[in-house]
Amino acid sequence: MTNITEKYSLALDFHENSTSLISPKIFDSRVQYKIYPNARIVSLEKNSYSIAQQSDDLFLQTLLVRKSVRAFSQKNVPFDILARLLTLSFGLRNDENESYFRTYASAGGRYPIEVYIAVLRSDEIEEGVYHYNIFDNGLERIKNSEASKKICEFYDGVQSTHISTDYPLLIIFSMIPERTMQKYGERGYRFVLIDAGHMGQNLYLVAKYLNMGLVAFDAGEESDDKVDEILGLSSVEENVFYSFAVGYPQN
Repeated sequence: MTNITEKYSLALDFHENSTSLISPKIFDSRVQYKIYPNARIVSLEKNSYSIAQQSDDLFLQTLLVRKSVRAFSQKNVPFDILARLLTLSFGLRNDENESYFRTYASAGGRYPIEVYIAVLRSDEIEEGVYHYNIFDNGLERIKNSEASKKICEFYDGVQSTHISTDYPLLIIFSMIPERTMQKYGERGYRFVLIDAGHMGQNLYLVAKYLNMGLVAFDAGEESDDKVDEILGLSSVEENVFYSFAVGYPQN
């Protein structure tokens, strides 16, 4: 069987040609939304931040208080908290060997996204880059501290103007499009990005649940291929495309 990556792919051609950040163009910075002014409206109960704070509903509090954090404290993330963050956000739903379903939805159960962690500071584990091994539910150290620092520098070039760069961890998503595109062809590329949305929202909510903070990074100063190179990934098979600075909010 010929793999989709061995043939010309419009989706993968787009992916490769969008690895570098282009300066934002002139745009309307106002929050935009759509309404139908002539349509009959059925009113719904509104969300309330103040009510959520007073409620005993922990999920409601987590959902409504969730936000991106752009200033991090000097506090390191304990290993047991990192373990919970990863397992609840991305791990298997239970520890039975016959189950492979995870805590997020994935188109066709293909799970095309791999998770890496760049540990910049820790009191309990070595600095360096780790791969999250889903099925053994553990961290595999694949690169040293120099690699984690280089990845941090890659993002700092763009992000440092509006984000405190003193975070202890980076969580990195890479995609292996073949897993999904084998089943769905070119359309599968869209499904990979939708998967990333499911995972990102999980990560945000779990981080808030654990009283942590994070912010998503969409690009670095150079092409994303730079991070692939640092991690030793084959660009025709696996590519980094989405990352998160993780730590504790600055008080």
